[in-house]
Amino acid sequence: MSKFIEVLKACDNFKKNTYYWDHDVLTHEENYIRNFPAPWITKTIELLKIIDAKLMVEIGSTRREFTKSCINYFDNSMKLESKDAPPCCQDGHSTYFWARTGIEVYSVDIDEYCKTQLEAGYKYHAQEPIPDNLHICIPQDGIEFLNNFNKKIDFLFLDGWDKGTHLYAEKHLEAYHAAKDKLSDLHLISIDDTDFNTESAGKDKLLTSYLLENGYIRILWGRQTVYIKNQL
Repeated sequence: MSKFIEVLKACDNFKKNTYYWDHDVLTHEENYIRNFPAPWITKTIELLKIIDAKLMVEIGSTRREFTKSCINYFDNSMKLESKDAPPCCQDGHSTYFWARTGIEVYSVDIDEYCKTQLEAGYKYHAQEPIPDNLHICIPQDGIEFLNNFNKKIDFLFLDGWDKGTHLYAEKHLEAYHAAKDKLSDLHLISIDDTDFNTESAGKDKLLTSYLLENGYIRILWGRQTVYIKNQL
């Protein structure tokens, strides 16, 4: 079985129900019942193992300090509901969990505070050194970083420019174009904050239609949307 077909089959058992929001600004209470990212990250990590991914770029680093409770929740998130998650896990703490796979992770963010939060999570809670496979590229602009990057990317995770900020949808599409020529023949792309059924939509407002028109297959959707393309 090809890796491409194996990925498609592996997505069949992803049964997480998703709330799609019909308004753009969520209250504190709504943000807590919103789907947390952990199940999507967990499943994506499974897919990365199938394609034997070696290198990924994350645009938009972890913003909240993660704790041991966060790690415990993540490890059980496929069988837990969002109500069982520590509130800070709405952030996803993705950088830590991507790096835990052993893949080379380049995590990029314009906000230097993200670096502080990452370092604190490793030092005070995980009580681990920052691993050699995690490259913290902070502060840097995501598009500028991708334009200058010169390695092959097996997985592109786009979670930058916040929904509602100026040109957020355009920036995510621009980031894809900056990475396009560096993507491996078989690769995954994931976009966070895609669970909005509104006119302004989520971070994928422009990117989703572009990817579907250009040969990508949508394999996971909801809080995060994941695509695969086999260019072999």
